[in-house]
Amino acid sequence: MLRGLAAVSILVFAISVASSQPAFIGLSENIPPAPTPTPAPTRIDSKFKRWFDLDAALFQTRYQYIKTNANPAADASKQQWQIFIKGHFSFDDLGKYRVNWLLQTGTNFTAGWNNTGLGTGPRQTNLFVKQLYFDARPTKKFEFQIGGIEVNRGEATEAITYDNDAYLTGERITFRAPKQLYFDEISATNAFFGDFNHPSIFQRLHHLANSNYHQFLVRKQATKQIGFSVDYTFESGKDRLHEAVRFKAPKQLFFNTLLFESYQRLDPQRDAGFNAFAERVANKWLTVNGGFARTDRRITLNGDRFQPGHRVYIGSVVKLKHAFSFNPVLFHAIGALPTASTHRTRLDLILTYNLLEDLHHHHIL
Repeated sequence: MLRGLAAVSILVFAISVASSQPAFIGLSENIPPAPTPTPAPTRIDSKFKRWFDLDAALFQTRYQYIKTNANPAADASKQQWQIFIKGHFSFDDLGKYRVNWLLQTGTNFTAGWNNTGLGTGPRQTNLFVKQLYFDARPTKKFEFQIGGIEVNRGEATEAITYDNDAYLTGERITFRAPKQLYFDEISATNAFFGDFNHPSIFQRLHHLANSNYHQFLVRKQATKQIGFSVDYTFESGKDRLHEAVRFKAPKQLFFNTLLFESYQRLDPQRDAGFNAFAERVANKWLTVNGGFARTDRRITLNGDRFQPGHRVYIGSVVKLKHAFSFNPVLFHAIGALPTASTHRTRLDLILTYNLLEDLHHHHIL
């Protein structure tokens, strides 16, 4: 029945946006050169960037400390590392048709980090192509994706949806026609949800013919200050709703950004949860943030930092140089927890090197 509803919804959307529109111009990473007499000799030629470009390139290491509720054997103190490189290959000059890819560490659905071997856990050297999909944007109003795609969270975050390292195998259509359909974005996703211990897309592509995940999402930037999204998600027999509102606060308030997001599990075993988040950009070197979240014991594939229970958290981002940053984050659970191994306290100390930002700074890319 859900597949039938998806087909009807797609047909209605397609009819609504059937009129021809100007071609979509893809995002470009070109950065104007510094005002020097001649361009730097190492600068990547624009002809190369016509075909291939980087969208993100992060190299990170973190110290992680975990104190469980009442199971010392599951406590952890370890050093980890992460590689996150995202890019695309364009088939045309305007970037309307391209293949997007993501190369990342991490051994499963909710993991993006490898152990270094220092501290808890054995050394890991895994590196996988976790996303690889064809992306077509023939008009400004329509986009189609197929392959190893990412999760569409709308304005929501991994706190109540799925971990930032999550992946899907399937297809998605997106319409962006706010003048005709009110919403800035309307998307429908049909995919296979699973292979939790097979992050490589090459081990999952055979599931393109299978489907156990459907999502229908709408997003709207209501004003310059307020944006929201709502989605219905069906995942392997579970029905959930997600809602999120992001608010750009006026200068009179201490915080610059406020976010409230919630979920309701409709079936089976009804339950609900939420996350309230606030952030302040103190200056160009320092950003501070924090929040309070509540998730139930049956939501297990959201961000692994947001384990079941009531949790308060605080963090910051300290800019060390143009390409380096330091990000401490502390989570602590309040009240009763469902199991002895559930995290009570978690501390992450993250050092990030942004290679792409460095390449732009030195006018190489």
